Amino acid sequence: MSEKTKKVAKPADKSVAAVVVKKAAGKSGGSIYAKGLQHSAYGKRKNATARVVLRPGSGKFLINDAYDLPAYFGNRQTVLMQVARPFRVAELENQYDVFAKLHGGGKFGQAGALAHAIAKTIVVINPGLKKKLKDENLITRDSRVKETKKYGRKKARKGYTYRKR
Repeated sequence: MSEKTKKVAKPADKSVAAVVVKKAAGKSGGSIYAKGLQHSAYGKRKNATARVVLRPGSGKFLINDAYDLPAYFGNRQTVLMQVARPFRVAELENQYDVFAKLHGGGKFGQAGALAHAIAKTIVVINPGLKKKLKDENLITRDSRVKETKKYGRKKARKGYTYRKR
């Protein structure tokens, strides 16, 4: 594994410089950061994408470097249950901290993308849980997207009313 070093904020006296060492990801699918091991994966749903990093912890969520889960999704119970479902199925509740970057789509699409990414990351951590998560349709990407509008029609399929006279 190759090592990358990155200088962090320079202190007042220039004799000491803090250095954070990060090793490149190996074939195991995880990368090592300053405090331990982390795993990441991407998830998609409709036009929403989610990039998730799981680190061992107490079950905290940090979305887009600013929000926790209820603050971002507005305390909608269906959304909160959907996001927590991969952890519940894998029986890993409150064992990993989730750091997510969500982009595109709406809130429900982003919640689906987040659940998809979490499930894929759990499979990277423990491949033995893949069958259990696949049986719950958490690993399969939901490919349903909005159909595009066609010319000569009002919407994708709805046409104009035909009048003979």
